[in-house]
Amino acid sequence: MLVGIRILIIIAIMGGLIAYMGDKLGTKVGKRRMSLFGLRPKHTSIIVTIVTGLLVAAATVGVLTITSDSVRTALFGMDKLKAEMADLSSAVEAKNKELQEQQAKLNKSRAELASRTSELETVKSEVQATQAEVEEARAARDSMGEELVSIQQAYSEVNNQLADLEVTKMNMESHIASLQVTQKQLESGITQLREGTILFRVNELLAQAVVRPGLSAADSQATITNILNDTNGLILRRLGLDESKSVVFVSRTNIQEATDALANAQVPMVVQVIAAGNVIVGEPAVAEIHVYPQNLIYKQGDIIDSTVIAAGGNAQFSLINFLREVNSKAKSEGIIPDSLSGDVGNLPADELFTAIKRIDSMSGNVKVDAVVSADTYSSGPVPIHLRITQVD
Repeated sequence: MLVGIRILIIIAIMGGLIAYMGDKLGTKVGKRRMSLFGLRPKHTSIIVTIVTGLLVAAATVGVLTITSDSVRTALFGMDKLKAEMADLSSAVEAKNKELQEQQAKLNKSRAELASRTSELETVKSEVQATQAEVEEARAARDSMGEELVSIQQAYSEVNNQLADLEVTKMNMESHIASLQVTQKQLESGITQLREGTILFRVNELLAQAVVRPGLSAADSQATITNILNDTNGLILRRLGLDESKSVVFVSRTNIQEATDALANAQVPMVVQVIAAGNVIVGEPAVAEIHVYPQNLIYKQGDIIDSTVIAAGGNAQFSLINFLREVNSKAKSEGIIPDSLSGDVGNLPADELFTAIKRIDSMSGNVKVDAVVSADTYSSGPVPIHLRITQVD
């Protein structure tokens, strides 16, 4: 870019200088009315102007040729430059051709490499398939070995099962004989039931005890045994018989469940012995053991439930219904109901009659609160008293 600027500056200077000189020369020629070659001054002035323009062009080209290599090359070295460009073009074409040949060889090599890679992948796949088949064969061999061991174990187990079946057969025969004896006893018991005296009714509580937590398995079993012995003694005393006899029968499963419940207990537990059927005089007493947590359910002064009823002659029915609701609520909160009646409350009859009379004598609406009289645990019953207040 600097070379072009320099050329422009030189052209401007030379053009201006030669134009100035031509103007001066033309002015002198015009003033003197000079004539060249016998021409008129007017034509002479035109010739001077043309010669001046030629001199401007020649001087400009000459100066540019002297001062610029590019101009000299453009004026005198164009043929050489064209020859060099032709040679360079031929060289470029040769290089391009050589590059194309190399590119073709490269593409061919890539194709061969891809083919060999594909063949290698195929070989790898075949090797992997062969390895998988070998592993499957090994697994099948191991599986066959395990099956053989399993068959041997199964054969041994079958022999053991045959021996167990023989023992079971003997036990079943013994059990059948025992059931036949039991059937005769039941038939005799039915006859006695029809003719005998009922000592305890089904679901009646025979005995109850509260057991502390933290017992070992042995202590729990001993506790259950003592409770059953006490129950046995109670029944024998009721019958007026010798207490050395055993009349209470509880299944071993039930005894084990009760023992486990006591051994794992973290709080005091209530143990109840309930009649599983009517206990007839002269017959064994079949019973069940029930175990419940002994939790504090109510404190003295707690209100179990409240209601508002209308005073007057219908107060008795409303009050009885309220007491039933109190009974249901106490059971839902954890009080163990009486196994025979299903009740959990303990309200003296005279207090109930007094409350009924008092409500009958009042007018309007009255509020009745069922208040706990003493601390009460799960084993119950709940001692309550009725608090009656007039509602404005």
